[in-house]
Amino acid sequence: MKIITSDNTRLIKVLNNSELIGDNRESDLSVRIYKIDNGSGSAGFPSSEVSHNLLIAISEFDEEPNQNLYEIGPIYKPKFVRWIGEKDNQKEFEIEYGAYENRKYVKLKVNINELKME
Repeated sequence: MKIITSDNTRLIKVLNNSELIGDNRESDLSVRIYKIDNGSGSAGFPSSEVSHNLLIAISEFDEEPNQNLYEIGPIYKPKFVRWIGEKDNQKEFEIEYGAYENRKYVKLKVNINELKME
């Protein structure tokens, strides 16, 4: 057995600073949505608020599953709202984002090969 230290700074940051905000492992696909902050002041406001990127990890269920990872960002104050539907090996969900007085909503569809915004 060996012990190694990773020098992959991006992976280290993601594993130490990500937050799982959505998880759906029903049917033929597993979809997990994580948010990761982009650091102090990244939102561009004087109050040092942060923006986030969303990481959408998707996997088929199989002995050797196809897997993919999509990244969206930067987004200000993203929040997972709900799973909307599922069909043809595709899952749809809704995210809200933006300043509290001006929240916006976006629907996203994901399958193993692509992520689309509506």
